[in-house]
Amino acid sequence: MSERLYAFISRHRHSIEAALEERLPLSSQPYAWRLNEAIRYAVFPGGKRWRPMLTLLGAELVDAPAQNALLAACAVEFLHTSSIIFDDLPAMDDADVRRGIPSLHRVFGESLALLAGLALLNQSYALLARAAQERGDGQTAARLIEEAAKCIGSDGMIGGQTVDLVLQGTGHWLNSLYSRNLKTTALMRLTMMAGAIAGGADEDDDAALADFGESLGMAYQICDDLLDELGASDELGKPVKQDSRHNRSNYVSELGIEGARRLAASLIEEGIAVLRERFVARREVDLLSDAAVMILQDAGTQALITA
Repeated sequence: MSERLYAFISRHRHSIEAALEERLPLSSQPYAWRLNEAIRYAVFPGGKRWRPMLTLLGAELVDAPAQNALLAACAVEFLHTSSIIFDDLPAMDDADVRRGIPSLHRVFGESLALLAGLALLNQSYALLARAAQERGDGQTAARLIEEAAKCIGSDGMIGGQTVDLVLQGTGHWLNSLYSRNLKTTALMRLTMMAGAIAGGADEDDDAALADFGESLGMAYQICDDLLDELGASDELGKPVKQDSRHNRSNYVSELGIEGARRLAASLIEEGIAVLRERFVARREVDLLSDAAVMILQDAGTQALITA
């Protein structure tokens, strides 16, 4: 990790954790304490918090107010957490481990896991609306909620999960992978845009961040496929060879290890080039470049990136 990226993460880590704690969607109902335990278990301890960090970086790049960006960052992290709760359920990927500990449904049961995921998803919408409304601009709030609904909806994460389920056991190949990977790319697009939109960024800025988010999301998914094939469960904190277990195609099975690595690297180069064209030599572009390389590092891809 570069020193400048380490400094950025160190500067924001505590504020992100504190904001997540403050905004947990905990129930005040007398018999809902078990739901509250499930929500805390799902959110803390979290992973590397890449998504809220990237939301803050995207917001800083367009000089969006820090408080708006922090609310949007919490929304993105709650949305991400809800997506992995749903993804791990027996009806979906049927994963027993997440972040190195038993997955939520293995500890609290499927019903509470589903309800915890829905509570976090619902809270993400509320926080996005609040982040935009702090500018006193209802139009910005509507725009941000619309973007979030697009990310989550039938042509976004939900659509991607549907394709993922349909393709299980079919061995279907490359031309279906884009749709399946909407689970990852749609969320990364929102991750990059949320803080910027909440802060009132113009549409050209939003478009550049969206393009970078989609490139990073696709590269992230390719590297996740690489790690699923090459990694070890105890190192990754989640099951490996899930695609093989479900007999579904991924970028490694279609392109080979080196082909997948090269595609991931080229996507990152394209995304960074878009940022440099729009924002030129801003410090945040360098930090996003560093973050992209760091995210891909474990899959052995970083050496191929020249941007």
